[in-house]
Amino acid sequence: MTRVATAGASALDGPLERARAARERGLAWLLDHIGSDGGPVGWQDGNGWSRVPWTLSLCGRTEEGAAVLDWAARNALAPDGGFRQGPARGTGRFGAYQLGHLAIGAWRLERYDIANDLLGRLAALQDPKTGGILVCPDGSSRLTDLLCTAQVGIAALGAGRDDIARGVRAWIACLSAQQPDFPNRLFNMRDGDALVLEPPEGMAWIAVTDFTAPRQTYFYPGIAAVFLAQYAMADGDAEALALGHRLLSANIQGCSEQFDDPDSVQICKFGWGVAAMQIADPSAAYEPWLVRMAAWFEAHQQPDGSWIPSAFVSASPSLVERMTKTAEHAMELDAVIGALGALRARAAQAASDTRRPQIEVANTVAE
Repeated sequence: MTRVATAGASALDGPLERARAARERGLAWLLDHIGSDGGPVGWQDGNGWSRVPWTLSLCGRTEEGAAVLDWAARNALAPDGGFRQGPARGTGRFGAYQLGHLAIGAWRLERYDIANDLLGRLAALQDPKTGGILVCPDGSSRLTDLLCTAQVGIAALGAGRDDIARGVRAWIACLSAQQPDFPNRLFNMRDGDALVLEPPEGMAWIAVTDFTAPRQTYFYPGIAAVFLAQYAMADGDAEALALGHRLLSANIQGCSEQFDDPDSVQICKFGWGVAAMQIADPSAAYEPWLVRMAAWFEAHQQPDGSWIPSAFVSASPSLVERMTKTAEHAMELDAVIGALGALRARAAQAASDTRRPQIEVANTVAE
């Protein structure tokens, strides 16, 4: 990975101030769309509200986050820790992704009863041989995918479920080693031990990401990098860090449309990924990407403070789709803010350390 000099502390003041303002606008929109009973507006249309307790707890809105989580326990979760039949469950495919969101929110809000139920369900969806998380929770196929697997790994790390996290770590390492055309393309699914090169009907767009082409699923390296960064910090696994850097290189070397297409938000998790990797590996040089992604989130925010899906995915997003993206982007932007804040603090200390010997010499001469 290319190393570059970091900017001075004051150079980050502007990006941080604007990023904080964008985050607060997003939080305000979310809070305006939570009912008095804790129910998220638009819940009848799906489970895109699942990240809201996590985001609100992360950003200091414990009361509202706890209300949404308690609403979910009363109205959307089944006794087995999964979603109830109905809008929250939907088809069930890729449901582990949303359950992982709720599990993180539950642990952050100290609802260990809910979190344990959710982690129990997620553990049951893990392939005991490969460590991947099943796309189809009914067991109708052996397909596992990077999005669900990394998300469940992140939830497992937060809950101290090392048994789940170790399997996720092994699965991602195998997926990376099997890639035939990296960094141009990333194949995101496995069928048992085998990499899926010819995806099932209707899954082509999510099964492979072409980083040389516009309007692709550019978010996969980012979520994998978040898990790998957190795993490395928890376990001291230097190889996990190296793997995270490698996966992010696909975005860094990829096409400019990842960042420049006004109708696409598929790059969002890259910001989260570089933030996590910068924290886990302070010698990394992701500052320019962090600054760029802070500006990206601001540029893609709607005037009312919300964020919306990619226009080519959903031309007329529902309220729950807006809630999905607003909760996600506010959380990801918060991670970028945290990484930039740490970089600014390090730059300030370095400047202070540089000045200190000169002051000491001057005092000695004066004496």
